[in-house]
Amino acid sequence: MTVIKLFKWVARQTRLPSNNGVLQVYGAANDPTIKGGRLIVEKDGITVLAAIEKGGLLEVKEGGLAIAVDQKAGGAIKASTRVMEAFGTNRLGQFEIKNGIANNMLLENGGSLRVEENDFAYNTTVDSGGLLEVMDGGTVTGVDKKAGGKLIVSTNALEVSGTNSKGQFSIKDGVSKNYELDDGSGLIVMEDTQAIDTILDEHATMQSLGKDTGTKVQANAVYDLGRSDQNGSITYSSKAISENMVINNGRANVWAGTMVNVSVRGNDGILEVMKPQINYAPAMLVGKVVVSEGASFRTHGAVDTSKADVSLENSVWTIIADITTTNQNTLLNLANLAMSDANVIMMDEPVTRSSVTASAENFITLTTNTLSGNGNFYMRTDMANHQSDQLNVTGQATGDFKIFVTDTGASPAAGDSLTLVTTGGGDAAFTLGNAGGVVDIGTYEYTLLDNGNHSWSLAENRAQITPSTTDVLNMAAAQPLVFDAELDTVRERLGSVKGVNYDTAMWSSAINTRNNVTTDAGAGFEQTLTGLTLGIDSRFSREETSTIRGLFFGYSHSDIGFDRGGKGNVDSYTLGAYAGWEHQNGAYVDGVVKVDRFANTIHCKMSNGATAFGDYNSNGAGAHVESGFRWVDGLWSVRPYLAFTGFTTDGQDYTLSNGMRADVGNTRILRAEAGTAVSYHMDLQNGTTLEP
Repeated sequence: MTVIKLFKWVARQTRLPSNNGVLQVYGAANDPTIKGGRLIVEKDGITVLAAIEKGGLLEVKEGGLAIAVDQKAGGAIKASTRVMEAFGTNRLGQFEIKNGIANNMLLENGGSLRVEENDFAYNTTVDSGGLLEVMDGGTVTGVDKKAGGKLIVSTNALEVSGTNSKGQFSIKDGVSKNYELDDGSGLIVMEDTQAIDTILDEHATMQSLGKDTGTKVQANAVYDLGRSDQNGSITYSSKAISENMVINNGRANVWAGTMVNVSVRGNDGILEVMKPQINYAPAMLVGKVVVSEGASFRTHGAVDTSKADVSLENSVWTIIADITTTNQNTLLNLANLAMSDANVIMMDEPVTRSSVTASAENFITLTTNTLSGNGNFYMRTDMANHQSDQLNVTGQATGDFKIFVTDTGASPAAGDSLTLVTTGGGDAAFTLGNAGGVVDIGTYEYTLLDNGNHSWSLAENRAQITPSTTDVLNMAAAQPLVFDAELDTVRERLGSVKGVNYDTAMWSSAINTRNNVTTDAGAGFEQTLTGLTLGIDSRFSREETSTIRGLFFGYSHSDIGFDRGGKGNVDSYTLGAYAGWEHQNGAYVDGVVKVDRFANTIHCKMSNGATAFGDYNSNGAGAHVESGFRWVDGLWSVRPYLAFTGFTTDGQDYTLSNGMRADVGNTRILRAEAGTAVSYHMDLQNGTTLEP
């Protein structure tokens, strides 16, 4: 960007063709042409015969002087009523700013006029891209606001009047009537003033500290009640009041004050009531609150809805607990609640958490005089601490409702139950909406039980443990299978070298096995195991006997799929030693000892379809002893044997991401085995020896 500054001298016939060119005038500029650039007349600066072409901008600052300006179509002027003087022509005729009075200004394409306190503007045209800003105490009449023009005004202006696309509008004596805002326009309703029948269209904003009636908030517009932000200075007011508002795909934020009778509709329609501000009473909703056609209703903390009749039609009400009220439930009271295919979601204020479990300190109790219709309630529980969100209907409840409970793995005491819903009567039915009508809590699944006294409680179903529990048990059952697969590679090595003369040799054996397992945990699993064992051993021969001694190490990876959903992985690192004794008559004794380090990862599929995950490390150790007799007949050999195997792991405690704590004890096996191995020796032409 090119910037030229003029001090105490005169520039004549200057042209600013660049879109980024800037000429700052502290002295004088005669006959400049502004085409795509920007000419700024600073305090005590002067420009004469300036031509502003399309895309150009002339900015005259307070105390600046612009004489005989030629504002062509598409050219822009930016000024305030505090300039020394500015006059010239535009496509509508003559214009002038002098002595705090602006006449016949044309604002478009980035142009703007700021009318200061006690100043005046008459017959201002605000076209597309233009901005007219009226400060407190300013007076503006004869405004012609076109589509795309912006008007920012406060109801503390002495008077603002004119026409827009809806007809006549006016702000006078602290009252705004029939004012339509669009395209980024803004209105601030000050304390002890009011706005009547205001329309907020695309991207318009309205901030009300006073009273407004019949306001319509359309698509992409934003309304704030009880709060204003003027140049970063934020003000709240509990005196603010809004009556009979209609929100159609727009957004209304209630910070303080009272909202009486409001309708919200459309998928993008939002009514959000903020938590109480410090030193201010909670915001109030009074009368009918109708939320429909996919709109959203949100309340934060303990706002005052005790006099509200809330109607939810194909919409969502999100009740957000106040996390600042430590160890206190958020209490919310209603006059009445009617629902039709609607959802009420109770949740924590969004914060960064290391766990998906519900907060044990900030639950919500929703109390209403009556409940009717149909819909869903989403609630959180902490069974271990006997806390939960609750629905309390003091009077009659009618209709059909589902309760969805946030899964938590925290284990309560056996037999614990927790009341979630109470009513004063009526034929309302409440059922658990979670998948399968159950929710995972700790070890067992829970169901919603009708207590028969107009209350409903979560109760334990001991007939079925949770999928998370079966997955934890199955993970423990997988480790002995890993041990056996790795052990088999060493046993095969000992069997393959019997009767073979050699000194020292290195060997390797690949593992590729698949297991389908059924356990007592209530469901089985499928395990696919791959790995590799590497070893080295030496043979020592005597007159009638020989011995073999060796070392080995290996790695294996197991992919585990659980029958009730979810998956796991086991990475095993093993190290061990082995020895064998063999007599020339065929008798033999083999022994193996090994240790393992298991890295376990588990992803459990809970009853509601969500996933809980965890990981932990464990250690294992085992031994194997085998004795038998080997007969050889030509290329055939037969080897009957008797073997004993023992294996154990250490116990481990770990916690899944859903809060479930797993206390896994030692996994132990002790196995006796009897069998016969039959093999056939083959020498291939390439020198390879096989003995399957």
